[in-house]
Amino acid sequence: MKSLEILVEHWSHQDLAALPPYGESVVRSTFLELGIEPPRDLVQLYGAIGGMEIPDKHLWRLWPLSEVLKRQGEANEYGVLFSDYLLDSWAYRAKPIDKVRTAVFLDHFDDRQPWLVAETLEEFFDKYLHDADELLNEPKE
Repeated sequence: MKSLEILVEHWSHQDLAALPPYGESVVRSTFLELGIEPPRDLVQLYGAIGGMEIPDKHLWRLWPLSEVLKRQGEANEYGVLFSDYLLDSWAYRAKPIDKVRTAVFLDHFDDRQPWLVAETLEEFFDKYLHDADELLNEPKE
């Protein structure tokens, strides 16, 4: 995930209190506790950065695994919550698709169903790198 590597480098220059990456066994055991076999891209994500204590300049924040676990009761058919925008105004859900890929859904916590913003984490971070605001808009039909 080249875009993720670029973003991790950008984030290292921001004051967002990036947390150290997790080892593969920690990522796997955490998601297994949630009842999810984590796809390779999800393991790679948390193996590159362990989350953020403070949102980045676009007001997006990747949650540490402890926060993902804490919010496990909010998991649904669209996946588990793993990040938020604007201090939890809305959040992103990670939904395993297969052993390799994780889809990302945006959830506004209102009467609308969450919608797919990226079919993979790689696509999510490509969009984020290109235009973070694109992730905040509903897909055009």
